[in-house]
Amino acid sequence: MQFRLKTAPNYALRYQNLTRAYGSAEGTWVTLENNCARAVLTANLLNISVSSAETLLRSCPLSVSLRSFFRRLSEGELAHPVVDKAVMMRLRAMFHLQTLMSEQCLELSHKGINWDELQRYLVESLDGRVRETFMAVFLGAHHEFIASEILFSGSVDRACVHHRVVVTRALSHQAVSIVVAHNHPSGSLIPSAADIETTRKLARCLKLVDIALADHVIVASGRCESLRNLGFV
Repeated sequence: MQFRLKTAPNYALRYQNLTRAYGSAEGTWVTLENNCARAVLTANLLNISVSSAETLLRSCPLSVSLRSFFRRLSEGELAHPVVDKAVMMRLRAMFHLQTLMSEQCLELSHKGINWDELQRYLVESLDGRVRETFMAVFLGAHHEFIASEILFSGSVDRACVHHRVVVTRALSHQAVSIVVAHNHPSGSLIPSAADIETTRKLARCLKLVDIALADHVIVASGRCESLRNLGFV
């Protein structure tokens, strides 16, 4: 197997030596290849050396996803010798670009939003954040995407939702319905009693101005849970 990359020739040679040393068992090859590609990709994205990328990746706890790890670094919630201000800005730009690409998929869908694409967008926007963050996606008469906004950000286990603000922003966008979502930094997809109460109050407030609450989605660990599917909307 050849692994050629102009930006990291020493690492490519090291990779070849490692594969010879550990043999050609399929699992070993796949693991080494994935680790190599991950380190090189991280180095190229953040404009750091491959050895620095290796050090950074090794410091990610096993219980924490890479998305959450990099998100925390980008928000300054975690510190690392490799991550200076420039690296932090690149991480923020990376997350912003991912969100923009997912949002464009929603914008280009003229027949109404696709649930899978909406889930992907919500995960890109919210997953891995250290603090609970509440956002709204505003939809038109045919469930087409109009806009989205992050409306509130709170603590690690709570975000205060002001229903009047949600209604005001929905009216401002001339939305016919909205999907709201928030993340659970704990990683749990189970809605709390406060989540359920907020959902019901918000649905009642929106109904007063003829706007439907299409769904309330919880985002955690790269997945989504629909409160509509659970019977709370």
